Amino acid sequence: MNIIAIFDLALKLLSLIYLFFILFLIRGISKVKNINRTNKLRASVIVPFRNEERNLRRTIESILNQDIEKDRFEIILVDDNSKDNSIESVKDLIENNNLRLIKLHDGMGKKKAIETGINQAKNEIIVTTDADCYHQKAWLRSLIECFDEETGFVAGKVVYDNVNNFFEELQKIEFASLVSIGAALIGNNIPLLANGASCAYRKDLFFMVGGFSDNLNLASGDEEFLMQKIHFDAKYKIKFCSAENSSTFTEPIKSFSKFLNQRKRWVSKVPFYRNKLLLPVLVLLYLFYVFFLPGLALIFVNSNLSKTIFLIFGFKSFIDLIFMVKGYKLLGLLKRKYELLKLIIFFPIAEFFHFIYISLIPILSFLTGFKWKGRKFKR
Repeated sequence: MNIIAIFDLALKLLSLIYLFFILFLIRGISKVKNINRTNKLRASVIVPFRNEERNLRRTIESILNQDIEKDRFEIILVDDNSKDNSIESVKDLIENNNLRLIKLHDGMGKKKAIETGINQAKNEIIVTTDADCYHQKAWLRSLIECFDEETGFVAGKVVYDNVNNFFEELQKIEFASLVSIGAALIGNNIPLLANGASCAYRKDLFFMVGGFSDNLNLASGDEEFLMQKIHFDAKYKIKFCSAENSSTFTEPIKSFSKFLNQRKRWVSKVPFYRNKLLLPVLVLLYLFYVFFLPGLALIFVNSNLSKTIFLIFGFKSFIDLIFMVKGYKLLGLLKRKYELLKLIIFFPIAEFFHFIYISLIPILSFLTGFKWKGRKFKR
C-alpha cells in the first residue's frame, strides 16, 4: 500500500469519527429543553472590566433594564486596573442605582476580578457577563429561573450582533457553532464549553470547589473550569438556558489579527480540561482537520484521492449544516430576517475557513502565545 492509499484510508477513518461526533452533538442539542421554574432566588451580577470606556455604559444599562424585580439583583463592577475613562463613563449610573464599584490596582487579571466580586456579593446566585456585551430583557430572569435544588451551573446564549461585512458573517457562523457545541455537550451531560459573557452559578458552590484557585495561572477559561468542577466534584446538574429572549449579544472582531489572537487565547485552555476521556476524541478531530488540508493539495496528484476529498467535504458540510440549523434555532437566530438564507449561502465558505484556522490556531497558540487587555501570555 503506497503513501497516498494510506493517507486516503486514514482520512476516511478520521472522517467517520467526525461523523459520529456530529451525530452525537445533534442528539445532545435536541435534548436541550426550555424548562424554567419560578423561584425567589436573587443574583449578584459581576462585570469585570479593563479599558472598556466604549462599551461599559451600554452593558450596565442593558442589565438595569432587565425584566425582573429590582430587589432581586445587584450589579458589582470590578475595575481591573483600567487606564482609560471607563469609570467616568458610568459614574452617574453608579451614583443613582444598585451598583457597586470595586477597583483593583494591582492588575491581577479577570479571574481575580471575578473572585473579588464574588467575595463581596450579597446574593446566592452569581451571574457573570463581559463589559462589551448587552442583553435581551429576559436574560437575567431566565438564567435565575433555570435553577432548582439540583442545579449548580447554568450556561447562557451568546451570539454575535451588529455584523456588517463578509468576515464578520463568517465569524458569526463560527461563534454560533461554538456556543451550539457547548449546549449540545451539556445536553449529553458532558459539560465542556461555556461562555463567561452569560453564565450563572451558586455562590456557595464556587467556594466549595475551590473557585479559580487551581487555574489562576491560565488567562482564560474561568467559567469552563468552574463548570467542570461543579459537575465532577460537587455533582450538581449543569444546564443550558434556552429560554426565548434571553440572549447576550457581543460584536465580532474587526480585524483578522485580533481574531487570531482571541482564538489563540481560547484554545490555550483546552489541554487543561477535566474530562480526560474526551481529550483523545478532540485530538482525533483535530487530526481530521490537519489531514484534510494537505489532502486539498494532493487532489491534483491522485484522482481517487480527489474523489475522497470532495465526498468528505460535501458530506461534512451537509451534516454540519443540519447541526447549525438546530444551533441557530436554539440561539434564536432564525427569528431574524434572512438568517437561514445567509447561513446557507455563507456556509460552504465558512466550512473552508474553519478547516484552515482550526488546523493552524493550536500551533500558533503554542508557538507565539497571545495578548489580552494589554498583557502578553505564553502557553
